[in-house]
Amino acid sequence: MIRGLRQALLMIVAGALTGLVAGAVWAAVGDTGFQRAAGICLMAVAGLLALTGGSVLSRATTTDARAFLGRGPSREDPASGEGLTAAGVFLFVSLPLLVLGLVLLG
Repeated sequence: MIRGLRQALLMIVAGALTGLVAGAVWAAVGDTGFQRAAGICLMAVAGLLALTGGSVLSRATTTDARAFLGRGPSREDPASGEGLTAAGVFLFVSLPLLVLGLVLLG
C-alpha cells in the first residue's frame, strides 16, 4: 500500500509539472493567461492518465516480446502490491489533477 501511495505522489508531481510547463509554454506563445492555460493542461494530463490507467503503457512495450516467446499477455494481479491499479490511478492521481485544473481554470 505504501508503494502505491508513493507511486501516486510521484505521478501527481510529474503530472502537475508537465501540465504547468505546458501551460507556461502555451501562455508564452499564445494570447492566453497562464492560469487558464495551466488549468486546461492539467485537466488534459488528468484525462490522459485516467484513460491509460496504471501500467497499460509499460505492459504494451513487452507485448511483442511476449508474443515472440510464445507467452500469453501479462495480466495484472491486483493483490500483488506492486503498485497502483487503474482504479487507483484514477482516484489518487487523475481526480486531484482534475480538481487542481478546475480550480486554476476558475
